[in-house]
Amino acid sequence: MSDERTPRFNRRLLFRGAAAGAAVPVLSTAARAAGAPRRTRKVSEAEFRWLGTAGWRIDFDGRTVLSDPFLTRFETGLFTGSFDEDTELEINEGLVAEHIGRPELVLVSHSHWDHINDVPFIARSTDARIVGTETTYHLLRAFGVDASRIIVVKGGEVLDFHGFVVEVVASRHSRNKAHGYFAPGTLNAPPAAKPETIADLPEGDTLAFQVTVGDGPSAFLMGASDFSERDAAGLRPDVAMVAVPSSTSTHRYVPRLLTALGHPGTVVPVHWDVFEEPLADGPRQDPTIDLNGFLDRVRATAPGTRILMPGYLTPYRF
Repeated sequence: MSDERTPRFNRRLLFRGAAAGAAVPVLSTAARAAGAPRRTRKVSEAEFRWLGTAGWRIDFDGRTVLSDPFLTRFETGLFTGSFDEDTELEINEGLVAEHIGRPELVLVSHSHWDHINDVPFIARSTDARIVGTETTYHLLRAFGVDASRIIVVKGGEVLDFHGFVVEVVASRHSRNKAHGYFAPGTLNAPPAAKPETIADLPEGDTLAFQVTVGDGPSAFLMGASDFSERDAAGLRPDVAMVAVPSSTSTHRYVPRLLTALGHPGTVVPVHWDVFEEPLADGPRQDPTIDLNGFLDRVRATAPGTRILMPGYLTPYRF
């Protein structure tokens, strides 16, 4: 694999703010080139931290929401050409506990290991409730999570948590060069045994989430790099955390997505990193992903949209 590091957005500001424990404000200065004008809004006090892969921690008003938190990051051979679907699941409880705060809600886009692996521990160690598909429900039940802690959704739900709202969006999983993906399938009952390997965790349908904190911002959170254009249309988030594809199998992915979302004010690329290396090492680009090509397509489609290349665990305000 290449040792080239993905350049950070505004490195000096990013690391100075992170070192001081302050959030980096992300301000859009460019005029919007498409879509209706957005309302003027002050930068929110809500803080967004990228946990790597598709994971986010959102903090506001003393409350915390997590989305696809995967912090353990163990080796499967995925990035070295020796992928082993029988890799055993593992959990770094100390590392997870260090970075999750006291979440009241965990959003799970789908049930692959790099999205759900740490969630059973989070459920055991906090009072958080989990939002996910029926497959996510059955897997978590197999891990011993109480049914009352799991909120099953399909897409189309608008959930009010009194201070923030979660819109659940039916979505799709990323496609590889052969137009397929790892471990498809859904569950309509708990598995016969507790999952032990990554192959024991099927995708189980994919969701996206739009989280709106108070009067804003609204953030569109993707867990995989495909989507349902009809389900995403009209959401108009302030910021979109967009999964970067590893292939061109999805037709006109960027222009269709950004048009459906109404050209968000800010796009934050996610799921482009080598997620089997320690968070402390900083993000390194997955060599199979054309990140520069993705960024070029965002600029061409929405020249008025700000692009933020995130760093791990750095707080941002939008």
